[in-house]
Amino acid sequence: MKAGLFFFSLVLLGVGCGVAFNLIGSTVDANGVLHEPFFLVPIGYLLGISGLGGLAVLAAWRGGRHLARR
Repeated sequence: MKAGLFFFSLVLLGVGCGVAFNLIGSTVDANGVLHEPFFLVPIGYLLGISGLGGLAVLAAWRGGRHLARR
């Protein structure tokens, strides 16, 4: 149960990074330089993919263990 909660929280953090990126927004200064929190995009993808992958592995492991008992 704890592992599932951990992987689900990784997915939520990934979604939170995407939401934060959209809420912070981007600006262009007087020199024409774009300022945006782009670091949140790859971090969000990394967290989301890690969480979903972990949940998939966990579900496959638990499902296989459940089938082996029959």
